[in-house]
Amino acid sequence: MKVLVDFHNTLLHRRDVVMTKSYNSNPGFIIVKQDIASHFKVSPDCVVVLAIRGGFGISEFTLEARLYDSVEFLQSVEPKPKVKKVEAEK
Repeated sequence: MKVLVDFHNTLLHRRDVVMTKSYNSNPGFIIVKQDIASHFKVSPDCVVVLAIRGGFGISEFTLEARLYDSVEFLQSVEPKPKVKKVEAEK
């Protein structure tokens, strides 16, 4: 895993990282989250994967993620998922 950008945002208590890593196929967000958490030695609950970009015929993927200092900071900064109207009425 090669880290291209590692920016520590002290105001939002997080690290914005961009890195590249080789996989045999498209890894998916769960596998990338676990790989990033083990590489930076943080909890997987504090990692938010933004993007997984790969080229056609290339096994190297560019990964973008945010690593928060704690779960509380993640919950206060990241947007919450929207609730459908049908579920909200119940």
